[in-house]
Amino acid sequence: MGAPVGPTGCTATAEQPRPWTIGLSYGFSDTRLVFLGHGRFRLQQWASAASFVAALKNGTVLGASVGALMGGRIVQPSEQWTIEPGVVWSLTAGRRFFGQRPAIPFLLVIGTFSGSSTRTRQVSTGERTPLHAFDGKLDLSVGWTLGESFSPYLSVRGFGGPALWKIDGERVLGGDVYHVSLAAGFNLSLANRVALYFDGAFLGLRSLGGGVSVRF
Repeated sequence: MGAPVGPTGCTATAEQPRPWTIGLSYGFSDTRLVFLGHGRFRLQQWASAASFVAALKNGTVLGASVGALMGGRIVQPSEQWTIEPGVVWSLTAGRRFFGQRPAIPFLLVIGTFSGSSTRTRQVSTGERTPLHAFDGKLDLSVGWTLGESFSPYLSVRGFGGPALWKIDGERVLGGDVYHVSLAAGFNLSLANRVALYFDGAFLGLRSLGGGVSVRF
């Protein structure tokens, strides 16, 4: 339940001389959570975020983002909760390996720690309850850079973390049902300054995300 997914700022194109990147992203996610003693819940949410990324001389990329959880819902067969607007944030570290020549695929390794804070409203009773979630994620992406600007990729992601909530006045601890997802996407570099990305996860946690970034 963190900021929108995707390698924002960790460009899959060749090394760039501009070390700073600012970006905007928007995403949707659909996953399953399990809360101890209460079974499984389906969670759907929308979020947007602004990011700032710095590329170090050794090739490591460090970034941070903060944004708005724009809403969503939590569903169980017998009940439903509305997710109210809240805040999302993330801290990211990544590095690109290989792929400096077009014939060689690149490998992106990205680690992210993220979190969110919001409130939920139970549809049947109107009760409002805080919901806080934290998530650690490791992303391994393999792809090719074509024409020095277009970089499609495939990703394997492992993730997990606690969710803190209340159900019928009882404090409960939950977490992800799925801890691995597969995703595909692309980065498109324009004029060596502006980049566009699209990312979709289709197995395990499902998500769609996109964004734009500017290097300077």
